[in-house]
Amino acid sequence: MKPGEWYRAEIRWAVMEEGRGLRAWEDAVYFFLSEDQDSAFQHALEIGWRERDGREEGRRWVEKRLAEVLSLQCLGSNPTEFEVQLGFRSATEHLPFEHQFDPEGTVPLVPF
Repeated sequence: MKPGEWYRAEIRWAVMEEGRGLRAWEDAVYFFLSEDQDSAFQHALEIGWRERDGREEGRRWVEKRLAEVLSLQCLGSNPTEFEVQLGFRSATEHLPFEHQFDPEGTVPLVPF
């Protein structure tokens, strides 16, 4: 068996509400090893199907449905780092151009 290559898949689900229709889109990025592009696409679909769910919210039924695999990129067999773009958001505070940031003096959040 040949060693796999790393792939990055961006997957989108539709959050659908009974009686209302589309409520929201939910996107996620997954990294995984796969043999080739076709196998990687199948793996991304498996992830998407696995993460579906449905639940009652009050009197309404809400489902998270796999909508599409937005992108699938081969990253190679031995990458040393990964980048995940988290998007762009407008500033809610005012900082003057002369503002000096202190990244060394900020302790990163540890989520777990």
